[in-house]
Amino acid sequence: MNNSATTRAITKIALEYNANDKGTAEMVASNYLLSDTAEGQFHEMKTVAERNAKLKKWALTGYISQPDEIGRKLKDEEFAEIATKALDKIGVTNKNQYRLDIHNSTKHKHIHFVVNRIDISGKCTVKAHDIGKRFGEAVREVCKEKGLLTDVEIGIQKKAEMLKSLTEAIRSEDNFDNLISEMKKKGFEVQLSSNIKDGISGMRIVMEKDKNFQTERIYKAGYKLSEISNQLKISEIKSVFEVKKAVREAQKHADNLKEFRENLQQKGFSVKIQYDGEFKVKKKNKIQNMWINRVDSIGQEKNGFFFRKNVGFSLSAIDSDLGDAVKSLNQNNINNEASNLLKSETNESLIEIAGGLLGDFLQPTYVSEDEDELWKKKRKLRR
Repeated sequence: MNNSATTRAITKIALEYNANDKGTAEMVASNYLLSDTAEGQFHEMKTVAERNAKLKKWALTGYISQPDEIGRKLKDEEFAEIATKALDKIGVTNKNQYRLDIHNSTKHKHIHFVVNRIDISGKCTVKAHDIGKRFGEAVREVCKEKGLLTDVEIGIQKKAEMLKSLTEAIRSEDNFDNLISEMKKKGFEVQLSSNIKDGISGMRIVMEKDKNFQTERIYKAGYKLSEISNQLKISEIKSVFEVKKAVREAQKHADNLKEFRENLQQKGFSVKIQYDGEFKVKKKNKIQNMWINRVDSIGQEKNGFFFRKNVGFSLSAIDSDLGDAVKSLNQNNINNEASNLLKSETNESLIEIAGGLLGDFLQPTYVSEDEDELWKKKRKLRR
């Protein structure tokens, strides 16, 4: 549930906007307002606000918006109840003037409010400090009380769905153009940003069903990659595509595993083979996985969603089809010195690692922003 609240000095235009919405607005609640017109109500509010001349930003304005699949099921009176209860939690009393209007002209049904922070006795009952944050917390509390999903919970679900679809697209494609096309098939728009130094430097993912051109100026749809996952970076995605391209080229010009490894080494990559069980000389050994890494791995020191420090990229994790194709290469004359082998019992498959990360993400626990900041500081100290 998107929401916003801010304190400001208003003119009659604010109330006129609330009362209009291209002729579709419906007033669902008001308090201590006698006039039937927006202009008349503004003058009533202004008269009361002048009882506390020191306060310049005497009005509280904002909105609450549910996703379409939820908002359209809520009755107007239910929407109004959510708004009034949330406003009550931040200091609005039965002596404060306010007007609430349901807007239906945009894709997402939402409710706007204009509140006089000065009550009829001249007292300011709504503090301005952290008003947006406090109002958001109040809306979440009311939603939980009513058994509705909060904006945080909805956001977590959307991010999990985005991460799942994105990792699937990364595994199936080998460049950003194809990734964008594949994500579009899954119902997402991928927006890339770039700079002169790094080329593609950022990513934002938007659910097609969440696009709302009427409210773009109010809030930006979608999430940045850093908001979706703290494990997956744009630099890592670029590296995955680079590895996959190098592997395809090396495979194309190799008749056996030895030639494949040599071709990759010429391109600056090392190859470690992970067998299913202990490697036995002069026996047919089943390959479990292959790990590809840059010989010069500067900039790749940290573990990522796909990348493992000192090992590289699991070929079966970044592209299972490509991994199966390479495993099928003839193993004759392959040099299996210890430095090129990876013991199965000491190396967890990256598919399991990535799956675990995603599993944790799909079952999140919401914490307060203060608690979240504390954990961020602790993580920084561990590095």
